[in-house]
Amino acid sequence: MTIKDEPRGMFKIFNLVILVAVILLSGCSKSDNGGGDYYFKFTLNGKTTTFKGNPYGSFNESGGIYYGGAGAFQDMNVGTKNVVSALVSSASSIKAGTFTGLVSVPSGGDTPAVIFSWIDENGKTYSSMYQDNATNTVTITDLTGSSVKGKFSGKIYDVLQPNAAAMNFSGDFYVKRMK
Repeated sequence: MTIKDEPRGMFKIFNLVILVAVILLSGCSKSDNGGGDYYFKFTLNGKTTTFKGNPYGSFNESGGIYYGGAGAFQDMNVGTKNVVSALVSSASSIKAGTFTGLVSVPSGGDTPAVIFSWIDENGKTYSSMYQDNATNTVTITDLTGSSVKGKFSGKIYDVLQPNAAAMNFSGDFYVKRMK
């Protein structure tokens, strides 16, 4: 069974959101709470918010798929609330460029090339869905050994509401690359 066979792919997407958090938070430390010039700015249904709490970029490889992500916290000391991220996946190492669509997994099946995640001030989780893989986009415009810069656009949903309406989600980021 693939993600698209399940209603809105809720269960597998929720697991992917957890994977995103584990991959991206693995590079974060509570002692580095300041963002300096780094940020993660997003617009959700017309309201723009900028998070500067530990804006991070992290990269990993697992099972033949390469992952790259950017995110930030409003307050790093409350890591389960007000956190936002954009994850990209690829069959080859992550480089500057545009990510959208699906990536074939070496063990079979496919996964979205872009996954968005936002946990609001109440701890409620929102994420992108499998069926939006053709329209959710992340463009990494600058990737160096010390920073990642880019922009994104697409849709996110309340992961616990099977009939939740899509919310427009877009923005840009300039984050510190974690080693």
